[in-house]
Formats: sequence, structure tokens, C-alpha cells
Amino acid sequence: MKVFICPGCGSMTTVSRRKEVMCYKCEGIQMVPSKLSFSKYSEMDEQQRKDYAESWLYIRNRNKK
Repeated sequence: MKVFICPGCGSMTTVSRRKEVMCYKCEGIQMVPSKLSFSKYSEMDEQQRKDYAESWLYIRNRNKK
């Protein structure tokens, strides 16, 4: 299982076989693989996942500038 995150909205999803995943919220933005393992993702509660996504987006946007 792999964890993907959307670079547009931070939405996260898990997939088993697909290599390309599109965000269902942003309709068409290709999601990128996260460095988060599935086991860590499954142990996180909803707030921890939200915090992870927000910090991931912050770091990604900071590095773009």
C-alpha cells in the first residue's frame, strides 16, 4: 500500500497497485507519493493526518519560493 497526497489541497489517499492517482477533490490534479508509510498512516487519527497534510503543503510551498 502506498500513501499519496495532493499538491493542491493536501488530500491524502492510499492505493495498492496504481502508480498514477488523480485527486478527487481537485478533479484532475495528479497526486504525488508521500514519504509516509502505510503503517504510520493507518496509526494516525484524523487530526494527525490533517496536521501532516498542512505541514507538507507549507514546506512544499516554502521550497517553491
